[in-house]
Formats: sequence, C-alpha cells, structure tokens
Amino acid sequence: MKKNEILLLIVCFLIGFALRFYTFDKKSLWIDEIFTYNDSRDGLIEHLKLLNRDPADLIHPPLFFCMTHLFYPFDKPERDLRIIPLIFGVLSIPAIYFLSRLFSPIIALPCTISLSFMTYHIALSQDGRFYSMLMFLGMMGTYFFMKHLITLKKRYLLLNALFFVLSFYTSYGAIPFILFSQMLWFYQMNNSYKKPHFSSFLILNAFILLLCLPWILFISLIHHKSAFNVDLSDMGPLWTILSNMLNDWVPFLPLTTISVVLLALFPILSKNKRNAVLLLGILVLPVLFIYFFCKSTNFQHYFSSKYLINFLPLFFITIFLSIDSIEPKCGQLGKYFNLRILFITLFILSNMIILPLYYRGEKQDLRSLVNFLKSELRDGDKIYIYSELYIPGMLHYFGIHPKTRYHYIVTQYKDYDKKRFESTIPMIVENKRCTIFYSNVFSTKYVEDRNRLWIIAEKPFAEYLKNRFPCILKGFFDGSFSIYRKFPSDVSMYLFLYGPAALNEKHAIDIPKSLF
Repeated sequence: MKKNEILLLIVCFLIGFALRFYTFDKKSLWIDEIFTYNDSRDGLIEHLKLLNRDPADLIHPPLFFCMTHLFYPFDKPERDLRIIPLIFGVLSIPAIYFLSRLFSPIIALPCTISLSFMTYHIALSQDGRFYSMLMFLGMMGTYFFMKHLITLKKRYLLLNALFFVLSFYTSYGAIPFILFSQMLWFYQMNNSYKKPHFSSFLILNAFILLLCLPWILFISLIHHKSAFNVDLSDMGPLWTILSNMLNDWVPFLPLTTISVVLLALFPILSKNKRNAVLLLGILVLPVLFIYFFCKSTNFQHYFSSKYLINFLPLFFITIFLSIDSIEPKCGQLGKYFNLRILFITLFILSNMIILPLYYRGEKQDLRSLVNFLKSELRDGDKIYIYSELYIPGMLHYFGIHPKTRYHYIVTQYKDYDKKRFESTIPMIVENKRCTIFYSNVFSTKYVEDRNRLWIIAEKPFAEYLKNRFPCILKGFFDGSFSIYRKFPSDVSMYLFLYGPAALNEKHAIDIPKSLF
C-alpha cells in the first residue's frame, strides 16, 4: 500500500464515520426497531427459554439481540439499539477496501469511496437492526475465503468458516450468501492461479455445518410447536424486485442505467470471462432462487434489498471491475474521460441529493405521534389505526411493553365468513381512559357514543378520509425514509380527529407533501 492510498483510506474512514454518527440517535424508533427492543431485553439463556415456550417468535437467530442486550436496560433506546449497527457500519469501510483489493488493487479505493458516501448504507448503519453487522461479517468471511484461494493455506478456511457461522447466527439472510459464495471456488484470482483442493471445500463446509448444527437442531426440535409469524405481504413481480434493488444501491435513473450497462458489458469485454460470469451469477442467482423458492412454497413476505445486503460489496466490486475492463477499450477517449472518476462522481452526487433529505426525514415518527396524542387525549377518546404495524410502536411509546416479541391481542370477527375483524386495546394514559381499535373495515360506529375519535392513517386512506368524512387533519408525522420494498419508502402517518364536533376544532392542517 502506498502512503497516499493509506491517507485516502483514513480520510474515507473519518468521513464515513462522521456521516454515520451524525444524528444517529435523533430519529424515532420505527416498527422494526421496536422488535429489536423487545427481542434484546433478555440475555441468551432467557432468550432460548422464551423461544422454547413460544417458537412463533423464532424469526431471527439470537446473536445480534444478545449483543444489543449488553446495553440493556436501554436508558435511551434511540441510541442504545443503534450502537452495534453503527460500529459495524463504520468498520465496513476499511473491510470493503481490503476485500476489493484482493480482486484488483485499482478498484479498492473506488469501492471504499462509494460505500463511504452511500446514503443507503448510512441509513442501515443508523438502524437498530442487524443488516450492517451481517454485511461486515459476510465481507470478512469472503476476505479470508479469497486469501485461501490465493495462498491455499488452511488457516484462512477456518477464519472464513467462523465469520460465515457468525453471520448465520446473526440472520438467516446469510444462508443465500453462504450457498452462492461457493461459486467463488471457480474464481481465478491471478495469472498464478492455483486450483484449490476438493478437501478444502469439504473442510470449509463441514466446519460451517458443525458450528451451525446446534442452532439447526434447536429450531428443528421446537418448530413443530407453533408456526412462525411472517408478514403475509406478497413479494411482488420479479422485475419490480430487481428494479428496487438497483434503485437502492445505485439511485436515480442515470446512475441505474449506467450500472446496468456496465454489468451487461462486463462478461463481453472482460479478459477473464469466466470470472465475469461468476460474479454476475453470484449477484443474480440468489434473487432468482429466493423468488422462485418463495413462490413454489407459497411463502409470503415482502422483499427488500436489505435481505441481500451481503451481496452489496460484490456488487461494487463487479461494477468497478467492469469499468476497469472497459477503460482500455476507450482508446483516445480515455485520455480525456476517466470512466472510474466519472462513475464515482455521479455516484456521490446521486447520494448527496438524498442524504440531506434523509437527515431531515424520519423512518417512522412514532415518538412524535404518541407525544402529540398524550397532550391531546381526553377521557373516553378512541383511536382507530389503519395498520396493525402501528400497534407495537405506539404501545412502546405509551410505555406498554409485551412480555415476548409481540403484543398478543384478541381479535374478534364481526361476520360469519370472518372477512371483517376488529381488535381492541383499552389503556389508561395519564389517568385518562382511551381505547385503540384496529379493524380492516372503517365504520362510523366508533363515534355513535359521541366520544372523540382519532384516526391514524397512511396517505391513500388519509386522502379518502379528508374527502368523504367530517374530520380534520390534526397532525402529520414523517415516515418518508423507511426501508421496506425499496429505499426510501414513505410510511408517513396522518392523524385525523373525526366527528361533527371535530369541525369546530382549531389548528387543522392540510395534507403535506412527503420529503422525497
């Protein structure tokens, strides 16, 4: 490594740290972070006992939550739940440098600079979930894997297996990466390529399986007691999934289009077409595998690029290797246009458009919503929520915490064919009795007793209420930078006061536009 390169790496690290540390503890917790709060209250032994009693909560492995438990009792959850993601998000900057350098020294700094300024990765580093940790562990595992391919030394296999196993205990999202990264056994590192021994393949996978076996046996023994809780949202079309992934990793149409062209040209212009096809296969095949697996098993869950965050470093590596293979073909144009610098500049500019809006925005401002309600609620008020996903976050900020991962709320069906249902949550807020209602059908029966009704809705339902019912908009609570199907997703909340008496209320507002 040259001195200038070391200096630039340090600068990237400091910039990346500053961008990820800034406002990391200022935003409200959103629904996924509420689940982190609930899952991280217990240590490992208590966590396992809970899962044995209620396997429906077995939706994620325990490593991340046990690490987050170190900060329990979470005096400031908005800070404490995000410390681990922040640490691993920052460590990912030097990690991608050393990993990409193994593929080609010339792409190490471009990959590092891109990740340092990437708004998507900044958001995940400030999110109280395991995604930045998962990506870091995947990078370290791949780093030692590639070191083994270069040197054929067995000790690198053991380190590779260790990091892959840790990623498995962090999230089941590591499984596709562990499986498809095996394609790198056929990758030719350099001209002095040494063919790895088949025994190395057996040692690596036997070690991974051996260390993962205790958890596999544990979930096999208890899974029959109850079905896992899953989101019943549809994955959506395959084209939409791929489009959303590109939107998250290379935002805005010009950058997305250029990236697709670079990926398409890579196997055509690369000197080592075998390596190019392998890298593209590692990026594309996991998406196809997960999509068709879920479709064939009728497993319903929305899809997000964060579930494949492990593949992001290889995405950057593939993009810049493609640029490296194209530049010699540019001829005289290469003297005037440096494709690598142009791509990095466009990438940074695209992310700098989003970043200020991200800092201003919220992922889901449940804290402000509940604080506003606390100041406005009267005895006997009712609260109707449009989405059940509001319940855990609202109850958290009302100070009502579940004994397990979820609040177990009784659901009553209102007709014989069970198409209409309703859940009721009575509570006392600052000595005022009020009730939260959640139903898939909104009804005027909630105001028949003349009590005030608060309605919390997303934008489509908010516009419907505004035009069809006697209600006024009392509050807007930002959620324009959530990470659901794509980044950013808008889950902003609109608070209405309903009923004839509401029309006499003051301080009504208009429906605002989202930040992004």
